[in-house]
Amino acid sequence: MNNRNYAMAITESVTPEIKQTLNRYLEEAILMHEQIIAYMMEQALYHPWNVNEQFLLDVKNAETALKLT
Repeated sequence: MNNRNYAMAITESVTPEIKQTLNRYLEEAILMHEQIIAYMMEQALYHPWNVNEQFLLDVKNAETALKLT
């Protein structure tokens, strides 16, 4: 389930126990996303503040992928 689905399910949950469980899952998913993004930035795989660098990296990765087949 993605974060948006968790958030929607929280608003529609009937019992406090389910709402609490879904909240925990959402928080865990957000933390994991944060860790993945931090790792990608440390490895220079993701440049969220520089669109030009990210575009060039995406093109390079696409070219590499095409060469693999």
